[in-house]
Amino acid sequence: MLELPIKKVPKRERDVTIYAASLVHALARDEAAGRRTARLTEKDHATWNRFRGRLQSRDFVELLFEDAAVLHRVPFQPERVEPDLSLSRLGDESASAWLSAIADLNLSAPSPEYILAQAKLLGVPTRMARSDLHVIKPHHKVLELPGTGGQLAHHLVTTQDDLKLQDSFTIAGASWQELTLAGIVSLDLGTPHSDFVVRVEADELKDPEHAIRKARFDFVIGLAPEKGGAFQAEEQLSIWFSDAKIVLV
Repeated sequence: MLELPIKKVPKRERDVTIYAASLVHALARDEAAGRRTARLTEKDHATWNRFRGRLQSRDFVELLFEDAAVLHRVPFQPERVEPDLSLSRLGDESASAWLSAIADLNLSAPSPEYILAQAKLLGVPTRMARSDLHVIKPHHKVLELPGTGGQLAHHLVTTQDDLKLQDSFTIAGASWQELTLAGIVSLDLGTPHSDFVVRVEADELKDPEHAIRKARFDFVIGLAPEKGGAFQAEEQLSIWFSDAKIVLV
């Protein structure tokens, strides 16, 4: 991961620094996988240096995010993830240091290892019994509850055959960290968009008129309460999602 000297970053810049660093790494990895034109990974950033003029490294990051947001609004539209994540707060020194460090990143790490590192950077819980998840068929619809940022969906898609993230899953996130991680998961699995990632606070699911409550799911998966999950009883979730198998791990 990119180095983050957080102690040296003013408090008001810390969240946006973590957010931007995680996505710079994600874009560089996507370029290395051949899914987008090399810009961050281009030798000496030749294209950028040719036309940048008086623009700064922070402007380069902002332009890359705007381009990526055309297909993946989550996580690359800061205002969609969290209004306070304005890139105007990002220090140019941090952005410049990241551009220099990209050549030293391991951009071909196994996907589970990479997603785990991103989750730790973002502060999303990582201790969960992924092996307790059920077998999912391509026609099943699955809701991943707030709390895990798409890690469970990532595990299922990478360990079971014929599953497509955008077809089978709705990933709910209650924080900018969870939404960012879910967007990174969607990018790393090569999805064409991230419209299946939605902001949902845990308390909002108490409302029977909420769009998520009205949708039909075959499985509802999430973090077990003893590991920090927001939902204390599978029985309550079974009432809210009566057609679904509830699995908290």
